[in-house]
Amino acid sequence: MIGWYWLVIGGVAAFLVAWINGANNAANAIGTAVGAKALDVKKALMLAATFDFLGAIIYGRFISMTLLKGIVDTSSISDAYIIVVGMVSALFATGIWVLIATIFKIPISISQAMVGGMTGFGIVVLGSQAINWAKITEIIASWIYLPFLSAFLALSFYKLFMRIISELTRIRLLIASSLLYFIVVFVTVFLLNIKTSSVSDMLLSIFYSVLISILFTIPFIIYFKLRVPSDINKAKKHVFRLLLIVSAAAMAFSHGACDAANSAGPFTGIMFAVTEGYIPSKVTIPLTSLLLSASGIASGILIWGYRVIETIGENITILNIETAFVAQFGGSIAVLIIARMGLPVSTTVSIVGAVAGVGIAKGIKAVNLKLLSRIIVTWFLGFPFVAGLTGLLVHFLI
Repeated sequence: MIGWYWLVIGGVAAFLVAWINGANNAANAIGTAVGAKALDVKKALMLAATFDFLGAIIYGRFISMTLLKGIVDTSSISDAYIIVVGMVSALFATGIWVLIATIFKIPISISQAMVGGMTGFGIVVLGSQAINWAKITEIIASWIYLPFLSAFLALSFYKLFMRIISELTRIRLLIASSLLYFIVVFVTVFLLNIKTSSVSDMLLSIFYSVLISILFTIPFIIYFKLRVPSDINKAKKHVFRLLLIVSAAAMAFSHGACDAANSAGPFTGIMFAVTEGYIPSKVTIPLTSLLLSASGIASGILIWGYRVIETIGENITILNIETAFVAQFGGSIAVLIIARMGLPVSTTVSIVGAVAGVGIAKGIKAVNLKLLSRIIVTWFLGFPFVAGLTGLLVHFLI
């Protein structure tokens, strides 16, 4: 058995990665809302912290398993010390990379970096043949098609959205906004409930999701009738501000669900290595790991989350409340779909793709292509940088 102090070191490393994760990726959820002046920074940070925490606790276990055992089979490593050193090295390497990106206000994919860390660890300890390259290929493919998916959804929603609001009446606004609200709730609830691809499970999940979405949409309709101004222009601004806040909450939830894994997965491996001396073939991500990760993400958002907001909210393309909602809506749906497949996708990739999609819909000149290129280059540098740094740390420590 190895010393318990490694559990403390691992916990600190996991918390710090979660913290800098929240600081960098808060913009994924609230950058559009702040950029469109729908929320001030303080309220936006509190919203993101709350829903990130909930997403991590409720949903984070799915993707944590992919990072713990999907890249390299950690249960095949018999030496507990090597497991702990590898996990801690991957965490520290990821934290360093994300800190550098945050200082330069670049929205970065923590998931890409952490997958790189686990890959570097596996190559040094077990060799390249032990890496699940099929899973890595699947994950990397999702990083490539996710921004295109979110951009396509955002662009399509933008075109449809402009048609809907071009000749808007109060009743049309009520129908359109209620339907959009229903869809946001339905997609979130459905992807949480669906467990298998069987027809019976699918139908049951659809039933519960529709029922819950109706129950949530009824108060929205009541609120619309009682509180929304009668003037159509004021009503439009009021309603879509509310929808933008709801979709920002959905994206924050998605971020917590996806990115809790980056700390919870490795820390779970450390916990088992220290307490049991190995990682069992069957592992359940404990609530302790999810709480540690969720708390780190939430505190990082609150303390330093303002750092990257401007990049996403204002610098890629100019957003108003309506276009910000379209971007947030498209990005949220895209990332929830991929996340429910158990892949550690990036909410950063999704929201940047969606914001770019809205900009493209307005005309390519509306997009800051120079900034977009710099962001994309930084994404692809993350995987090899963290893999290499993790590999070096593991090599010297063992």
